[in-house]
Amino acid sequence: MDIDSKRSGLEQKFYLMCEPVVVETGYRLYDLEYLSHQKLLRLYIQDPRTGSALIDDCVKVDHALSPAFESEDWIPEDIVLEVSSPGVYRHIITREHFHLAANEIILVVITGQLTDEQVEGAPKGIKGEKKFRGKLINVGEESFSIEVKNFELKLNYKQVKKVSLDPDLNSIK
Repeated sequence: MDIDSKRSGLEQKFYLMCEPVVVETGYRLYDLEYLSHQKLLRLYIQDPRTGSALIDDCVKVDHALSPAFESEDWIPEDIVLEVSSPGVYRHIITREHFHLAANEIILVVITGQLTDEQVEGAPKGIKGEKKFRGKLINVGEESFSIEVKNFELKLNYKQVKKVSLDPDLNSIK
């Protein structure tokens, strides 16, 4: 996982246009994706207090973006804008996402194998695994740690194929 990847092209241009508007309306722009072949722009927003977004929040952001979408010549006329919550099982793809997910349960899929150093002292069954579910306990510049079976597993971002929140919905009341 390239934790430091940068947006480019139209996606970057959309991000620079949308992010201040989203913040001005009281939300956080969690993520954005531009699918040029579909002429589709998806914004994932969050209320910073709740970490989620309701339909009314999405409508508010959509309406706030309308003037910019109508006045900017570089935006394709037939573009479709979708504004939504990033969801309960949201992807974690940036360092900021990792920080926002601190102390939450996450699901991590790695590429390759864990090193002997990583599994030293680990309980049985961790060494050969490629998928881990645990509490995100530390976020650093090059790596992060999750608690798996009462063991702190330190993973380098470069080892990671994908990460997402994986809350225990049965514990929510």
